[in-house]
Amino acid sequence: MIVYRLVTPIDEFDDLTTLPEWLRHATPEATAWSLQAVLALADAADYVGWRGDMRHLPSIAAPNSEADDLRMVIKQADNGATFVISANPLPWVEELASRRAEVPPRPIAAHTHPTYQDIAEAMSATTTDSPPTDAASESTPE
Repeated sequence: MIVYRLVTPIDEFDDLTTLPEWLRHATPEATAWSLQAVLALADAADYVGWRGDMRHLPSIAAPNSEADDLRMVIKQADNGATFVISANPLPWVEELASRRAEVPPRPIAAHTHPTYQDIAEAMSATTTDSPPTDAASESTPE
């Protein structure tokens, strides 16, 4: 993941989607990516100057074309410093950045944990999938 700190804070978020709105329609893979993005900012915090606070919830800039990349925008509460996080380099952001850090994405599986019902259904499927017993072999010889 690549974390950028912009030279000048931005206050224009009209073309961005709030994280809660974006997550309503996100796939498990996209949800995992959003967690990786926030954790990447935390991992790069010392170098890029993030103090761990946010003025508001993160925003997402969804790709407008195949040449564009998904990115998260986070604004710091203290002075409005703006951070952009992406899985790939963003040349146009590099021109606006005072700091750039590259950190490995945290391993986050893109699936949910099983519920009690999932486990019960799996257990039921295993017992119903057992091979049938042969009634003739279970009878006692005469």
